[in-house]
Amino acid sequence: MKTLLCLTLGALLACPIAAHAQTSTNAAPPGPPPEGGFHHHDMLAGLTDAEKAEFEKDRQAALTANPTLATQLQTLGDELKQDREDGTKPTDAQFQQMKSLHEQLDQAMISLDPSVAPILAKLKAHHFHGGGPGGGGPPPPPADSGT
Repeated sequence: MKTLLCLTLGALLACPIAAHAQTSTNAAPPGPPPEGGFHHHDMLAGLTDAEKAEFEKDRQAALTANPTLATQLQTLGDELKQDREDGTKPTDAQFQQMKSLHEQLDQAMISLDPSVAPILAKLKAHHFHGGGPGGGGPPPPPADSGT
């Protein structure tokens, strides 16, 4: 059972990297997610190859060390995928649960390897935060501190 879970998670983790390898390096940055939900095509955009490798290694180690968390992420991911296929938008509860699970995973990764913290910070800074289910506007511009 653990082997099946590890193989499934490994395949899921490889998808964003494979998609990234097929895109142009000069492509325009992605815009906000389409109406109806969050679709992360390349969640590792903006990382170097070395950072991607470190992230994937630490993510896999954290999931292996926390099988309950891995199962919760997989279950919610499957639920959201099915909802998306059915044309159902994610609920606020699902959005909050996914956010919570990812925060737990980040903390698990940092506890296993503190050197991954800057990579996670870089991902978080690059990640578009659309304000919840259904998207939302882009983040507000930074406040002008010169006045």
